[in-house]
Amino acid sequence: MSYEIPTGSMEKTTGFLMFRTARGMKKMLDSRLSEFNVTSSQASVLNTLSNFDGLPLSDVGKSVHLDKPAITGLADRMENDGLVERRRTSSDRRIIQLFLTVKGKSLFNKIEDIIVDVDQHLVMDFSEKEIDTLHEMLQRIWDQSNGQSDL
Repeated sequence: MSYEIPTGSMEKTTGFLMFRTARGMKKMLDSRLSEFNVTSSQASVLNTLSNFDGLPLSDVGKSVHLDKPAITGLADRMENDGLVERRRTSSDRRIIQLFLTVKGKSLFNKIEDIIVDVDQHLVMDFSEKEIDTLHEMLQRIWDQSNGQSDL
């Protein structure tokens, strides 16, 4: 199935609308998190490690959708801030695991409600069914954009 986009109206494409929406959502979340001197990207790492502490750095990057240079830089900043700690595994010294520090755990506990509040604010005018449908559609678009493409 396809749909017709008016010529010269890139602003009406699904990709543009999603990109614009994601940027707006990130800006809102970053604004709310700024009082804790943490970004939404750092919050994503804290969230990942709160669920899977000790993941290899490369897996943390995959989880938060950052490439190797970006996750390395982010981990550097978070380690300098005392939020995470890197450790090499004894079985394979090439693998670096990332662990939350006490400070990182405490910070995540403080910001977790903010993350939920922002998300709930963004969909407050939607019914539960609409939210479920939106999540399903976004997942399908994600799957399509990360699967085999006919382009």
